[in-house]
Amino acid sequence: MSFLPNQPNQPNNGSGFAPARSSLWHRDRAISAWPSGWVALLLLCVGLAKPAAQSIDGDAVIAPLAKRSLLLDIHGRGERALAVGEHGHILRTTDSGRSWRQVPAPTRRMLMGVCLVDNRVAWAVGHQSVILKSGDGGETWAKANAENDPEADGLEAAYLDILFLDDKTGFIVGSYGKLLHTRDGGESWTVAKQEDDPHFSHITPAPDGGLWLCGEYGTVWRSPDRGANWQPRMTPYDGTFFGVIPLARGGAVVFGLRGNIFRSEDGTKWERIESRTKSLLHGGVTLADGRLLLAAGAGQLLISADKGRTFRLASIAADKTATVTSLWQAADGGVLLTSDKGVYRLELPDIAFNPAIE
Repeated sequence: MSFLPNQPNQPNNGSGFAPARSSLWHRDRAISAWPSGWVALLLLCVGLAKPAAQSIDGDAVIAPLAKRSLLLDIHGRGERALAVGEHGHILRTTDSGRSWRQVPAPTRRMLMGVCLVDNRVAWAVGHQSVILKSGDGGETWAKANAENDPEADGLEAAYLDILFLDDKTGFIVGSYGKLLHTRDGGESWTVAKQEDDPHFSHITPAPDGGLWLCGEYGTVWRSPDRGANWQPRMTPYDGTFFGVIPLARGGAVVFGLRGNIFRSEDGTKWERIESRTKSLLHGGVTLADGRLLLAAGAGQLLISADKGRTFRLASIAADKTATVTSLWQAADGGVLLTSDKGVYRLELPDIAFNPAIE
């Protein structure tokens, strides 16, 4: 069992369970663009509520309209990708998102994160501590256990993201400060403990081999050694960050509530970036051509061509009401989006910029 450093942005109300959770809700309900960000935020808040008792789980129902259901994360390699979401829905594509097929899953719980490690191994995580593993590229799945923690007191976590660096080294992050680490392909997991318990939203690798982690209370951490040690990065914001896009030379762009975006060249000094929106920013990706793409409000995207120094506001031509939750770029250049209205494939020339703000 390892211990993590305290988060320097932690509010004065400390790490107590009730104040931390209520403060997150009251902050978030003041978002000026609530309608465009309500889906991801509401699901997050509901998922982090302490369950009275573990509900009976079952197999996901194969639904004809699953590809138009609420989907919350997407990840892939080459032409293959997996998308996950409500009711244990898992969708699979082998043609860069031109067609999708739902596959059976041994859970009906909300799935929040997915990682396709290689052509064979895939993982998915979600509400009520559910963890799934596939050994055939996402075609079939089985439940996997990670935690055996005598201090957990029966509390079920909402796992919000999963990352594997290779077939052996992986991480799971989530509510109540959950940070799990495996070095043997999921045969065993180490649960990291800390005094404070911010919700961790996102973990991602950097080009220099480091790792970035973000979450509640302006939490931004960086690890230079594949998760062995974590270094807090003080930011000028104490709200929730939902994503990190690493830059070269130890820098990063972090984003979250109310359209907040901060950028750092070296991970120490942060600059607030004008985002042109007050919507919740939930997902982001670095495109093959170097541009940054963020998921903004209903039908909106933010695009940067200068490594996150400035952003332009654009709309999704396919559906201008869909709230995008995650993005991934296929090998042929198409961008795949998960949303509250399913999964979409976006051709970059189809992005329509809003001339009113240019």
